[in-house]
Amino acid sequence: MRDELLLGIDLGTSSIKANAIDRHGRSMGIGVAPTPFATRAHGVEMTTDDLFAAIGSAIADLGVLASRVSAVGVASMGETGTIIRPDGPSDLPLVAWHDERGTEIVDELVAGFGADEVRRRTGRQARSVTSVAKLGWLLRNGHETGGTWTGVAGLTVWKLTGALAQEQSLAASSGAFDPVAGEYDREILSFLGLDSLVWAPARVAGTPFGRVTAQGAAWSGLPVGIPVTIAGHDHPVGVIGSGGDRTEVIDSMGTGEPLVVAWDAAASRGAHPSWPDQLGDLTVTAWPGTDRHMLLWETLRPGLAMRNLQRALRVDRDDIEFSAIRVEAEGLDLPTLVAMQDGHVSPDLLRRPAQEAWAATLEGYAAASADAEVRMRALSGVTGTTLLIGGGLRSRRWVEAKLRRALHPVAMAQEREAVSRGAALLAGVAAGWWEAEGYPPADVIPLSGSDAAIGSVSGHA
Repeated sequence: MRDELLLGIDLGTSSIKANAIDRHGRSMGIGVAPTPFATRAHGVEMTTDDLFAAIGSAIADLGVLASRVSAVGVASMGETGTIIRPDGPSDLPLVAWHDERGTEIVDELVAGFGADEVRRRTGRQARSVTSVAKLGWLLRNGHETGGTWTGVAGLTVWKLTGALAQEQSLAASSGAFDPVAGEYDREILSFLGLDSLVWAPARVAGTPFGRVTAQGAAWSGLPVGIPVTIAGHDHPVGVIGSGGDRTEVIDSMGTGEPLVVAWDAAASRGAHPSWPDQLGDLTVTAWPGTDRHMLLWETLRPGLAMRNLQRALRVDRDDIEFSAIRVEAEGLDLPTLVAMQDGHVSPDLLRRPAQEAWAATLEGYAAASADAEVRMRALSGVTGTTLLIGGGLRSRRWVEAKLRRALHPVAMAQEREAVSRGAALLAGVAAGWWEAEGYPPADVIPLSGSDAAIGSVSGHA
C-alpha cells in the first residue's frame, strides 16, 4: 500500500530514536527518548525495564504513524546487552560500553592468549568495552550468567517477536566472534568461563528475524505480524543511512568517532594470520546486509570529552562553539584527550580562555582522526571522498579543523538521523521492498573549498 512506512529504531548511547520513513527513504516522523543510562555504585548502566520504557516512549511519539509501519529494523550501540532466560530477560544490569568495568578480564585474556592471537581470532584488540569483559566482571561479582546472550538490539527484537537472535556486526563487538567465519570463538569463551552461555546466532542484517506478536504489538503499538530485523551496529548502519559506499571513508562524528572503510582483505580465511600487524588499533566487522567486511577505527570518544570539558568550564555549549569558531589553537595530545574522556580535565587546560581550550580539544581530535584515516586508506586502498556524518556536523569549528587536514575531497551528509534511517532501510530489505544495497539514495553536500557550505554548519555535537 502507498501509505505503508518502515520503522528504524536507533538505540544510541545518548538517545533512542524511532524514525518512520516512506518508500522514497524520506522521514515522515521521528520519536525520541533519552537513553536511560545512569551512574550507579559500580558504574554506568540501565535496567531492562527502563530501556523498554524508553523505546516505548520513542515509538509512542510517532502517534498514528506507528499503525502504518510494515517492517522494523533495530540498530544499536555495539557491546551492551543482557541474558534472556526461558522466563524472560535476566536482572543483569545493561552495562554501558564506555563503562570501565572489565579491565582485569581483558588483562587475563591477553595473558592467556597474547594480544596478537586475540586480534587474529576476533579482528579487534582486547578491550574493556567488549561484551565478554563486562560479562566476565558480572560473573566474578556474584551475578548469575546462565541463559542466552544478546545485545540491546536483540533484546528489543525479543520484546517485539519472542525470537532470540543477534546480527553479525553486533556479534563482532562481543570480543569473542570471528567476523570472517561468522562464529563465536569457543576457546575464548571457555577461557573466560562464559562457555555455559548460549550465544544468540549471528545472522545477516535485513533477514526477517521474527514477526511482531500480539504481546509485542500491545507494548509497542505496532501492527501484529510485521517482520523485524536487526540492522546492526550503529556505526556501520549509519554508513548505509547516510548514503556512504565502498569508495569512501565515512567519519561518524558523535559521542564516539568511528571511521569506516570497506576492506576486501577479509574475504578469505587465509588473511587472518596477517591481521595483527596490519590492523593495529583498527577493527574488522561486517558490512550490514552483505557478506562483505569493513574496517573501523573507534579508539576515541570526542563527544564524551566535549561534554566533560563543557561541564568543567561551566559554559553554554552553543556559546562556546560560537566563540571558538575563529580561535587558533594547537591540538591537545592524545593522553590529555583520553583523560578528558574519562572525566579528568587537565587543570592547565582550565586555566586557558574557555574558547581556546575548546578549540584545542577539537584540533586534537581532528588530528587524531586524520592520522587514522591515512592508515585506513593505505590498508584498504580506498581513494574516494571523506564523508562526514553524525551529530558532530553541528560543530562548525570541528568541521573546519578536519577540512584543514583533509588530503581528499570532503562531503557532508545531509541526513542527520543516519543510523535510524539506515535501520529503516534494512527493514525495507526484510519487507521485500528492495534488495540489500538497492536503497533510496541520500543527499550529500561537497565541503572542500566551499565556504558557503561550511557557513551552514552551526550548533554542537
